[in-house]
Formats: sequence, structure tokens, C-alpha cells
Amino acid sequence: MTDEPGKDLAPRQPQPPTPQPPAPQVDPEQLRQFQEFQRFQEYQRYQESTGQAPQAPKQPGGKRWWLVVLGSSIFWRALFFLLVVFSAVWAYNHFFGVDDPGDIASNSGGVTGAAQGLAAPAGLQGTVGMFYKHVSFADTTRACTLFLRDDTRQKFANAYGASDCADAVKTLKSKVTSVDKYQQVMFPPDMLKTPTTTKVTIDSCALTVEGGPRLGTFVVEKINAGWVITDWSESTCG
Repeated sequence: MTDEPGKDLAPRQPQPPTPQPPAPQVDPEQLRQFQEFQRFQEYQRYQESTGQAPQAPKQPGGKRWWLVVLGSSIFWRALFFLLVVFSAVWAYNHFFGVDDPGDIASNSGGVTGAAQGLAAPAGLQGTVGMFYKHVSFADTTRACTLFLRDDTRQKFANAYGASDCADAVKTLKSKVTSVDKYQQVMFPPDMLKTPTTTKVTIDSCALTVEGGPRLGTFVVEKINAGWVITDWSESTCG
């Protein structure tokens, strides 16, 4: 059988297109992460091109400023430092005194001086103990205001050949050889007990005093809320 001429030249029928797989669904979370990654790359390129470090773009849901502050170690160190300073100031005012009108000694003639009474007659934080401490630092104001009356201050001054109480304190300070030891006067146990009367006598001969001179015999009375020196005399031991 002979093939017909031109048979091979007949146009071919188009082939149906190959079916394509369906486009994958885009996960919104993955898209967001991809966009953030793109922004981060742009941010890095900006840094490299300008040589600067602009503020990084804020991310949604970032921490509030007060949470950042509370999480900072610098904040807690500063707070601890302030607490230490506050405690030190309170302790100094409590033990070494600020003028409290309720503790100013007075008698029937009214206030006779800026006498500042302490909570106890003896002991390191008591009236006599603090008197030694003030002398060790030549604190003339605090030392002399522990006396109730001017005549007692003058009696104290005369015993040391001084013009007044402040001058006597300065003279005694020059005889202190060790401030650390002198301000740590030791009292016998009986003197450290709460007195059963409002008037006690404390003789320096009964105290352990190192680093400086003994300061005589004190008569200490409780007036209002504090103990003040109402009389003074020289001791046989100095």
C-alpha cells in the first residue's frame, strides 16, 4: 500500500497541558518570621553602610520600661546603696544624738542649758560613755551639753585649769594617746543594769580606761526622758 502524498505534512493536534501541582499554602507565622528576617538584614546593611548603630526596631510585645529597670543589676545595687546610707544616718542620729526637745533637761527655773540626756547613765551609749567618746574626738559641743548647769561645767573646767568646759575638753584631748581605746571605756556589770533610782554616781576609778586620762566622778540624774550630768568632782585616781 502506497502512502498518500502530503499525508505526513498534516498539522498535528496540540497536546493537552501537563497538569501543575497546586501552589502550597503560606503559613502566616512563617511569613511573619521571614519578613522580620528581611528587616534584620536591612538593619545590618544599614549599620555597615553608615558605620552607626541606630536603635533597633521595636518588636511587638516588647518589655515595658519598668520591667527592664527591675531586671537591671545597676538598679538593685543603687537601691542597696541607698538603704545602707539611710541605715547609717539613722544609726548615727539614734546613738549620737540630734536635739530632741523632749530630752532637754529642765528644772523649776526653766531650761538652764542645752543639756542633752541619753537613754542610760552608763555604758558605751550612755551619758558617761558618750562623754568619754566626745572628749576623744574633741567634740566640745556634745561633751559640754551633757552637763545640766553652767556651774557644773565651770567646776569641770576649773579642775583642769581651763577657762571653760570647751577649753577643758580640748586640753584633755591633747592627753589622749589612742582614740580607739579611749572611746571604748569598759563599765562594770553593775553599772550596766537599769538603775532603780533616778540618780546614780559613776566614779571613773571603777571604769577600765585606756588611751587617755580618767575624767573624775559623775553624778547623773534622769530628767524627763534622758540622763544628764548634774554634778561632777575629781576622783582620787584622776
